[in-house]
Amino acid sequence: MLKSIVFLAALMSSSVLFCIAAERSNLHSDALFTDSFKVNEIADLGHPVCTLTQSNNTSEELFDYVEGDICPVGSGACTYSAIIKLNGKMLTLKRIQSDKTTSIFKNNDISITTIQSSLQKSNMEEEGNDVKLSITIRARNSEKKFYLSGYCGI
Repeated sequence: MLKSIVFLAALMSSSVLFCIAAERSNLHSDALFTDSFKVNEIADLGHPVCTLTQSNNTSEELFDYVEGDICPVGSGACTYSAIIKLNGKMLTLKRIQSDKTTSIFKNNDISITTIQSSLQKSNMEEEGNDVKLSITIRARNSEKKFYLSGYCGI
């Protein structure tokens, strides 16, 4: 009887581990896609600094990528982050490195590298300007590049 219980417990735990492993490794480049979302869907976003969309997104309220300070209530410290909805899941990635045109954001499983350039006929303002952005998303053993445009400013 005890052997049967131990055998069943071992069998159940190995199938749970197999499912978890399968879920994390199923992000292949051809299966990565972004979903549009509203800025008010982002929890604890202090102020959106960059709001960008892919060319096929024509809605003024929906974005495919947002950058800004995430300020959890009561913590006092804000973290500049990238927010993207990838394969139906809203992801927040902390900025770990940046210079004038390139930023790198990371969470436990995914990293995003962005390269920003101003649009040729951009609305240049003191507070910000229209930009184009190439985003490279890296997940385990996969990588995909997206091109976005929008506004980045204070």
